[in-house]
Amino acid sequence: MEENYLQYIAQAAKYLSVGICSLVMISVARWVAEVWITIISSISRNPSAKNDITLFGYIGAGMTEAIALYALVLAFMMLFS
Repeated sequence: MEENYLQYIAQAAKYLSVGICSLVMISVARWVAEVWITIISSISRNPSAKNDITLFGYIGAGMTEAIALYALVLAFMMLFS
């Protein structure tokens, strides 16, 4: 009887952890949008610096998306282990 409770608690903790990873992915999506909003705003203020701003924007968005991919892989590892 006690083992069933422990299995239920472990399964609930697993799903809670996957939910927390999904919150990380939601916040990453918000910050990627913030990066692109800043890029568009910066280019509209100074069009001559478009190449530099775009380069750093791609690097920043790529690094931010990498965090989301790490969270997704971690969520799948927790879910299917």
